[in-house]
Amino acid sequence: MRLRALPFLLAVVLLSAGEDPFEAPQELQAFARQHTQNQMSVTGKVGALLRAFFAPPEEGGLGISYDNTFTRTPIEAWRDRKANCLSLTSLCVAACRSVGLEARYGESLRISRWRRAGTTIRYERHIVAVVPTGSIGQEIVADFLPEVRRNSQLVAALEPRRVMALFYSNRAVELLDEAKQQEAQQAALRSIQVDPKLGVGWNILGVVQRAQGQEAEAEHSFLRAIEADPRDGAPCGNLESLLKGQGRDAEAQVYRDRGLEVRKKDPFFNAFLAEEALADSHFEEAEKRIKQAIRLLSQEPDFHLIHARVCLALGKPKQAIKALEQARKWAMPEMQARFDAKLALLKGDKP
Repeated sequence: MRLRALPFLLAVVLLSAGEDPFEAPQELQAFARQHTQNQMSVTGKVGALLRAFFAPPEEGGLGISYDNTFTRTPIEAWRDRKANCLSLTSLCVAACRSVGLEARYGESLRISRWRRAGTTIRYERHIVAVVPTGSIGQEIVADFLPEVRRNSQLVAALEPRRVMALFYSNRAVELLDEAKQQEAQQAALRSIQVDPKLGVGWNILGVVQRAQGQEAEAEHSFLRAIEADPRDGAPCGNLESLLKGQGRDAEAQVYRDRGLEVRKKDPFFNAFLAEEALADSHFEEAEKRIKQAIRLLSQEPDFHLIHARVCLALGKPKQAIKALEQARKWAMPEMQARFDAKLALLKGDKP
């Protein structure tokens, strides 16, 4: 069984090495007990908690809103009434555990996001909360990205230390975005300290080092990231960019090929490549990549929207209309009006 919830946000304050960033504040524990006291089943308790997270304060809820600018701890999310995917998942796990539910963390293996920021390539993972119901093989997946389709989920368990390492790597990226390079490096090192076998921390450390002009150190960190997780294409892309910038084109091509091989079955990476090709006016390559993304995950509306843009660039308005109709079909109900407006414009309908 899967319960769906609305999205959530991020925050930034470095913690000392001894602190547990996922500790539940006492107010959250009391809030969780209050809203689950009349529920007998696991499903009822989790449902009540999720509704309470997003219900407005005048209805007794927290009124949490989505904010993807900062990765917050449960304490910060409680204080700010804002959270992102990792933050709200940690809030949910903490609340569930405070009322005796065996909540754990999971990673949705088929959901990811790729994006380029300057000279670096970022890979964004999707974290969910998983609560066993007590029946064999039955569990609740609390998923806090509304655009994620249910049938695209494949969840793998995550150890708490790995989630904590991801938390610190998020913080490192956010601090780097704020040009706080020293603090970003400390957060990346903390991620590696918590879980040295997680390549994400090494990859982010490499990004920070490159931003500081420490290219030899960055190269070493990217190589450590690849060694830690050979299936992660992000450090391959970052190392490719670094080597290419140094004029080491042959070496860069090795890591480009390796990265493409690792990520060719990732629909979101194919979509990322399609958008890059479209931006560079390589329209046939863009069409090839977005069609591959759609073959891998046909119910992602953003893929069809990209396809529509590619079709327009290729002078294929009829195919663009069909792509937009598919985007509307798979969009969440509250997003369909967005596609109605685009379709009306493309078809030349009068208001």
